[in-house]
Amino acid sequence: MDKKRKLIIFLTIAVSSFALDIGTKIWAQKNVTRAFVNPESQTSFSLNFNLAFNKGAAFGIFTGMSSGKYLLIFIGIIALGFIYWLYRREESNNKIYLIGLALITGGALGNLVDRIIFGVVTDFIQFWGFKSLKITWPWPTFNIADIVLVIGVGLMIIYSFMIETGKKKKNKKAAV
Repeated sequence: MDKKRKLIIFLTIAVSSFALDIGTKIWAQKNVTRAFVNPESQTSFSLNFNLAFNKGAAFGIFTGMSSGKYLLIFIGIIALGFIYWLYRREESNNKIYLIGLALITGGALGNLVDRIIFGVVTDFIQFWGFKSLKITWPWPTFNIADIVLVIGVGLMIIYSFMIETGKKKKNKKAAV
């Protein structure tokens, strides 16, 4: 893939996912309320909008730390530097890898900007999974950045399996 096309694909996906995340967070801050949702009133696999502000990272880790905000901002900046390093590698010429990396970039930027501006990350999507599986009842509240991050990581994992399968086939041919 040529450098210009690669950059256009990467920036289009990263900027679009970032803009979608920030836009939905602004919408949520203006239109979604913080409310207690009675677990008994929910059914399995239901979805609610419920405003929440996460001072920590995934699943609320680092929430109680006094300098947690600054640590998470630092980690976010380091992560973006690592993403740049990954973008410059040969693997980023693969579309699955590139799309995954762009989604991770958009999601990381969305949560980083939210944390820098507000000191917290705005979450508003609340999913109720299996009633009998308490860890999913409810699932921790999340946002669009979290969704694109998970999809991006999933694509990177798929790419890694594709590479491993390719290596195994190559080694099999060499052994014959």
